[in-house]
Amino acid sequence: MFEFLAQNFAVAGGVLAAIPLLLHMLRRTPAVRMPFSLVRFLSPTLPKTTRRSRIENWPLMLLRILAVALIALAFSRPFQRIAVTQDSAAPAGRRIAILLDSSASMRRDGIAESLLLQFREQTAALQPADILSVSSFAQTTRTLLTADEWRQTDPASRTALLQRVEQQWQPDWTATHLDSAMLEAAEEVSRERLGESSDAASVIVITDFQEGSRLDALRSSAWPDGVSLELRPVKPEQSGNRGLSLAEDQKSGRVRVRVTASGDAPSGACTLQPFDSQGKPVGNPIPLDIAPGQRRTAAMPEPTENQPQIAGVELLGDPHPFDNVVDLPLQQQKTRRILHAGSTDANDEESMRYYLQRVFDGQEAEPLELLDLVTADGMPIPPPADSKLVLLTDTIPASLAPTLKQIADQGGIILAAIKSAEMASSISSLLPAGLQWTEAEVKDYAIMTTTNSESQLLAPFADARFSDFSSIRFWHYRRIEGLPQDNSVQILARFDSGSPAILEIRTPSGGRIFLLTSGWNPDDSQLALSSRFPPLLLQVVRIAFPAEAASQLHDAGTTLNITELTQEKQWRLQRPDGTTAADQSSQDATILLNEPGRWILTEETPDGPRASSLLVTVAASESRTEPLPEGQLQALGMAPDVAVVRTNDAEKQTTDNNAEMDAQELESQQKYWRYLLLAGMACLLLESALAAATERKQAAAI
Repeated sequence: MFEFLAQNFAVAGGVLAAIPLLLHMLRRTPAVRMPFSLVRFLSPTLPKTTRRSRIENWPLMLLRILAVALIALAFSRPFQRIAVTQDSAAPAGRRIAILLDSSASMRRDGIAESLLLQFREQTAALQPADILSVSSFAQTTRTLLTADEWRQTDPASRTALLQRVEQQWQPDWTATHLDSAMLEAAEEVSRERLGESSDAASVIVITDFQEGSRLDALRSSAWPDGVSLELRPVKPEQSGNRGLSLAEDQKSGRVRVRVTASGDAPSGACTLQPFDSQGKPVGNPIPLDIAPGQRRTAAMPEPTENQPQIAGVELLGDPHPFDNVVDLPLQQQKTRRILHAGSTDANDEESMRYYLQRVFDGQEAEPLELLDLVTADGMPIPPPADSKLVLLTDTIPASLAPTLKQIADQGGIILAAIKSAEMASSISSLLPAGLQWTEAEVKDYAIMTTTNSESQLLAPFADARFSDFSSIRFWHYRRIEGLPQDNSVQILARFDSGSPAILEIRTPSGGRIFLLTSGWNPDDSQLALSSRFPPLLLQVVRIAFPAEAASQLHDAGTTLNITELTQEKQWRLQRPDGTTAADQSSQDATILLNEPGRWILTEETPDGPRASSLLVTVAASESRTEPLPEGQLQALGMAPDVAVVRTNDAEKQTTDNNAEMDAQELESQQKYWRYLLLAGMACLLLESALAAATERKQAAAI
């Protein structure tokens, strides 16, 4: 059966083919009148006409109709659909990894059903030779179906595997680390790809692709060659979202909550409703007007004698309640004072203090105050009696050394970034005797190659994805010799030359001194500009204030070491629903805060039981639920032919375009229009010859 690539020409040809028929049926009147003298005096009479005209030359008319029809059909470009027999040697198949978003934003109404429907559509299109693996991702990636399970299962029984995946997938409360999930899946399918075709290895991501998704790693990491990425965005029943988070006003000390509206949130008012420890409303609701894409803060009312203490606040009037409740601290959090000896200019980009201030100012949930122990003209200031943490970034006055030694002897923490050999000499009374410092000779730059991930200082980098410090360049550092051979000194990291980079010195009384043999100022290294710097500093703060760490605000998905929570032998950690999360009998050394709410830590101290709270909230990034633009992946450096975002409308358009391309390919291979055009031209030549012969015959008859 024939089809037409340009159907308009076929229709036009049918209309034009009727023109020769109409011309042949028209009755022509004589163009020239010939007078005769014999009938000059007769009255004129009109000729009699009949209802039907008679066609006098059938062959000529048919040739003209056929010529017009053939030429019109040639311009319509006909082609014939044909069945193609597949080669008996079937392709090896594709290696496909499907990633299912399980972050907190997937708790919106209707979006889980959309994800499962999209998952069924993708798995229904699989061929028997394809190899599939399925994982869910949020802050971490969890495997739901391995490629080995898929290979070892008979194709007729694989439906049960897919049903198991649907049952195991559940959204959690953590943030969306989309970049790390995609890179891990891409590396996996790249190693196991089944062929060399462009679609032999692919990663399909089913996600809401929201604004709060983390994608930074895609900018700095290379996407594996030969692996395609297909993003399948899903949407909730109703767009727009408003979320709550905590924000403390350090000037007034009052607790504030921050309301964040996504860019697609509806305009209008919302209401904040405080509640007590029993979940009952307290006081009057607080109305709040917020426009799409804006953030607003509101102070919680002060408790009164006749009103119970406010334990939390709920956001009313939002269609998606997953991030609408936060628990408030029942006691005001104390500001942690961190002492500093070094440059006092917080705006000098060449000093180490400049970068300290930026890290500590960004900690809204755990207020940190940086106090200078040395004035701008070099005069020392006596530290507070309860000082627990001192940061040294430059040469200190001799009168300050005994005070710092006293802090270390009382169990305090000192972090010293050795800027020069002179600085090392100024703090020699704090260090073991016999240490010798010299300036190292560095050719081009040095890198940190080995780290002790088991140390408490470097615990945030225990994961293999974050333990690599080789991208940080050190222009200068100091060599240290004469280290004691006992357990009082431990080397935590080394440079590529083997020289120590980070050391930990323990005092007999339990104090700890951390030494960095290079500074983080731009003249010495790139450490302050790296993503490793803030976690490193904040880990020092947690080591110095272990008892106060439990009162901090944490995002859901945070992992804490037990030593960060308590030093007591008898303790119990309770979930928000009242069940026990861990106690002293637990085998794991870490605690995962996997749901929002108030976690209660109960400790048995010599003075009696003590309870403290860990406030866990949904990450603020999950409240930004507006979809990212489709070109976001290309903006991060991914090629358009590698990373594709497919919505339902785009998929339909792609299918239509593919069908049109197939038709064009068939027509270009068959090219029937050439034969039709030649036949049409032949009809015109034959018509011209027949018309000329007919004209000569009529002229001879006259």
